[in-house]
Amino acid sequence: MNPEDLALLVRNLPQAESLDLYRLAHAIRALYSEPRRILAVRSRLHVGIVVRFFDDIDGAFRNGRIIALRDRDMTIDEIDRHLRHTHVPYVAIDLNGQNAAEPEIVDPPRQKPEVKRTTRADFSIGEMVTFDDRYQRPVIGKIIRLNQKTATIQADIGEWRVSFGLLRHVVDL
Repeated sequence: MNPEDLALLVRNLPQAESLDLYRLAHAIRALYSEPRRILAVRSRLHVGIVVRFFDDIDGAFRNGRIIALRDRDMTIDEIDRHLRHTHVPYVAIDLNGQNAAEPEIVDPPRQKPEVKRTTRADFSIGEMVTFDDRYQRPVIGKIIRLNQKTATIQADIGEWRVSFGLLRHVVDL
């Protein structure tokens, strides 16, 4: 779409029906919520970086520090007004402009510590183990059978077939 067509469309928006505006907003929201667009922005961000973002409350650009990244949005602490903005969409970040009013050195994101995934070789029949059920409640039991991908656990509340990656050894002190 060339600039003249865009200008004509914007000039005619006040005369559009409310339903048409709502449908247009839905189409735009669907476009900027596409995973590829989110990943294109998110891949250039990390917690702690100072960014310039569009504040949809008053329609102005602000500078802030990213404090949390989630699947579809993030949380930003605004530098100038000491406000916290939650649920800021990734498309609100200005990647092309000056990122921050004040240049500063930010630590690179910390790498997650490497966690050793437990396998079948880590367990044997008769060992006491624990795992969390689907409601995140801990279950403690004894291994009664080792299958190829799961272990059968005898607990007070029945038998469970659990993947080895979810099991933890019980340490008796």
